[in-house]
Amino acid sequence: MFRRHAETTKLRRSTATILLYSHKLGSRRRAETKPTNNNIVQYLITGHRAMESYPYQPLRGELQEIRLVHLLPGEFKDPIKIRILHSPSPVPPMSPSKEEKIQVDSLRSLVSWPWAIEETEDGEIMMFDVVTGETHPIPTVEPPLEETPEYHPRYEALSYTWGDNDICELAQVQIEGSHTIDETFATLGLRSNLASALRCLRHRNEIRILWIDAICINQEDIEERNEQVKRMTDIYTLARRVIAWLGMESNNSKHAFATLQHVGQQLKATKSGRIIAAPNATEPQLWRNDHIPSFNQPTWQALIDFVEREWFYRIWCWQEVKLGGQNVLLQCGSSTISWNSFWMAVLCLHNKDSSPSMWFRERCRHIVFLKHDAASHSLSNILDISRSKGCVNPRDKIYGLLGITPAYFSSNIIVDYLRPVEDVYKEAFLTHLNTTKRLELLKHCDLASRNIGGPSWVPDWSKTEFAAPILSEQLSAGISRAWFTYMEPEILEVIGKQYTTIKSVSGVASKVEEETLLAVGDWFHHLPDESTYATGESMEEAFALTLCMNRTRERHPYTHFLNVSEWAEMLRKILRLTAASKDDPIYAERETANTIQKIRGRRFFTTDDGHIGTAPAGAQVADAICLLLGTYAPMVLRQTASGSFQVVGECYVHGLADLTGFLGPLPNHWETIIKGDALGRPTQRFIDTGSGEETLEDPRLEPLPWNWERATYGRRAEDPAIFERFRNLETDEVVNYDPRLSPTALEARGVKLQSFRLI
Repeated sequence: MFRRHAETTKLRRSTATILLYSHKLGSRRRAETKPTNNNIVQYLITGHRAMESYPYQPLRGELQEIRLVHLLPGEFKDPIKIRILHSPSPVPPMSPSKEEKIQVDSLRSLVSWPWAIEETEDGEIMMFDVVTGETHPIPTVEPPLEETPEYHPRYEALSYTWGDNDICELAQVQIEGSHTIDETFATLGLRSNLASALRCLRHRNEIRILWIDAICINQEDIEERNEQVKRMTDIYTLARRVIAWLGMESNNSKHAFATLQHVGQQLKATKSGRIIAAPNATEPQLWRNDHIPSFNQPTWQALIDFVEREWFYRIWCWQEVKLGGQNVLLQCGSSTISWNSFWMAVLCLHNKDSSPSMWFRERCRHIVFLKHDAASHSLSNILDISRSKGCVNPRDKIYGLLGITPAYFSSNIIVDYLRPVEDVYKEAFLTHLNTTKRLELLKHCDLASRNIGGPSWVPDWSKTEFAAPILSEQLSAGISRAWFTYMEPEILEVIGKQYTTIKSVSGVASKVEEETLLAVGDWFHHLPDESTYATGESMEEAFALTLCMNRTRERHPYTHFLNVSEWAEMLRKILRLTAASKDDPIYAERETANTIQKIRGRRFFTTDDGHIGTAPAGAQVADAICLLLGTYAPMVLRQTASGSFQVVGECYVHGLADLTGFLGPLPNHWETIIKGDALGRPTQRFIDTGSGEETLEDPRLEPLPWNWERATYGRRAEDPAIFERFRNLETDEVVNYDPRLSPTALEARGVKLQSFRLI
């Protein structure tokens, strides 16, 4: 489909070669020329001539037609036979109006610690003991729903990876209206993974109706592909079921499936993201992070091999499983498991205090992210996750997300596979910027590794990248909006300030996960000679916090993060590692994988004013460290001879969080924390350590102007990752940024701002 179309030319040539060869074979009636069952190529011959290639008929636009595959019954080794029929696009059913369920919040006031009330993802209300894990379902009475005509989807949608480019087999396509045996079938080339899927999905005695992108879309018709991608959301959302095909059984995958099935049955997932014990759990302690499963080595190895399967890291598969909702079934060979049960099992294993390997925990993390979509996450967060998802056509790094991104984004992206990749990415960047008024997507820019043309401020999403972007919670420019002017075709003018410049840089940390931490020893030798850092900590402590980007329990209370002293001890452990330390216990610790993601592919630097930090590999001496309004972290910019700037990438500078570069440090006895609000959204809070007072108001800022007030909020689709809501009492305008951080207000405080012409 659109996601794997780069191989269309090769596919066409392969098909032509097979048809030509099968024609030659038809005239040679010798036993040694008969096709074998080795599943490399199955030559289909009727009588003495080769079948014709299947001729696609145009879809009727006025009916918004799609094609459906009727998979004809057969045994596993039988030739694959299908019919391809046109059908009007599925129409979503009318949703009946219904009353609200019993309010969970009203029940929470009826219990006290250690009991809590949680609503599970499948709608159950549970009373949960946070200490023992004991759970009790709370029965509720559902109001009757209004009668509505039932909707019966006629098909299942297949989610799978295309895999190898080469055609391995020719399916026999039954032509509608044929009356003679010789004219009954045409041929259609299948790749290996799809051929295997069809053999395992095929029923013995009845037809199975499927929507399959490689077959249901004419891959050679660009206009048709552009139109069909717009219907992907409805196709997968309205399917009777989505079948996620993970491949044939191998590496003890049947045992891995059974193990994950067992783990999933022990758990319930709550809408707040918590894993709790299922009421009928036979292992009621399995939900606990400190309860490590007693799996033997073969079981762990089967699980490790299983989470490596390609399906988990393809961008289209992420969208397809999200659109399938509750009706997703994972299948590997003949084994099946529901998506929800599988996801809970993986989340549980990911959260354990100890893991069989750092690599296993990291792969589980990427699978856990497959739950994310626009309903609970900003577009910025979705694009963060998409970096680790691959696709053949680089345009699909945007097009492959349209079904799970906010409407302001998906409705404004023009699907056109003939457009240059850099134009697709620029459109995505500007669509997000114009709506959110944030420059948060600059975090994905990396000048040194660009593979596309266009301006440096347009991210290159074409590569699969597992390294994590900088943490949004740094809030180096606070809750500010971007002030910008776009001048076609390649200039973006933004406002901020140059804070300092890079004085020295270290070597680059390896992207090979087992080698990444070895760079820390080299970085350690680049530390400034001072014993005390600019923020008052010891230089060693500041370096430890730079490695984790200050992801500490002090800054993020009520989390499992390490505290500052534990991070200092973690640094000492890392400094003891050598190339022969691959089995060191540190690699099983929870925070190790997070640390590796924050430094892999990056380099350490010092600045002219004594700060330290990490930056993309392309950072150089004399590059500028700049604070741009509408961003969350400092940016490395490089001035050109013309006075314009290239975006080198986002950086972490220890001590420049929380508007310090604009407003200076917090007053004595004040600290900043990041705390989840009632909706789970991270918010910045300020604490007076003397009185214990906690407030949303920054003590360095004057009170809000008389005509502004804080407004209540719920997340809107167009909101950025972190925001606050403010209302203008005169105009009733509601904004998601602090009006005290506008250029006019900052300059009135004496902050010197400048314009940066990004190219």
